[in-house]
Amino acid sequence: MLYVQYAVEGRTDQPIAEKLLRASGLNPYRPLVADGKANLDDKLPGLNRSARQLAWLVIRDLDRDDRNSCVPDLRVDLLNGPANRRMCFRLAVRSSEAWLMADSDSFTDFFAVGKRIPADVDELHDPKRVLTDLCRKSQKREIREGVPPRLGSGRRVGPEYVAVMQDFVQRAWCPDRARQRSPSLERALTSLDRLKNWLESRTTSTYR
Repeated sequence: MLYVQYAVEGRTDQPIAEKLLRASGLNPYRPLVADGKANLDDKLPGLNRSARQLAWLVIRDLDRDDRNSCVPDLRVDLLNGPANRRMCFRLAVRSSEAWLMADSDSFTDFFAVGKRIPADVDELHDPKRVLTDLCRKSQKREIREGVPPRLGSGRRVGPEYVAVMQDFVQRAWCPDRARQRSPSLERALTSLDRLKNWLESRTTSTYR
């Protein structure tokens, strides 16, 4: 079995990483949930060094961090050098919420928001804001009241946001459908396929 350790920004991203790994025929192992992008960024150079021996998937939101540099340069800066061979470091454009909305059929059914999902989710300026605004119009009361931030709270999401997103990913979200509408997710899954093939080739050569 091919085990891959993984690191993510927060709890919402953990089931996404697990599902992507399993969809690629890999086994999630030893999660690292950083509790924020800044904390994850601090760990990235060390994770890249670890990838000399251990396979890693790291998912980080791109947000608007490419304003002053191209994405390949940003990736090198964050890792403090080129990615090691066992490192699969993916930037979700502009955030992982875009990947979730890219499976539009499952999203509209689960959240009961009708056919309102934008076609080009990778082009959204603020996918999380779009997602929570959609949920304000849900036909389900628990979605309307739990996912969007409450007025005057000063928060970006509601009190049940993490739990609802985790439930959606685990029960309904399909990466193979979502990749058809999100180029950045397509690239992530293609990169995981390459990692799997390389790991398999190393395993095969060991037993020759």
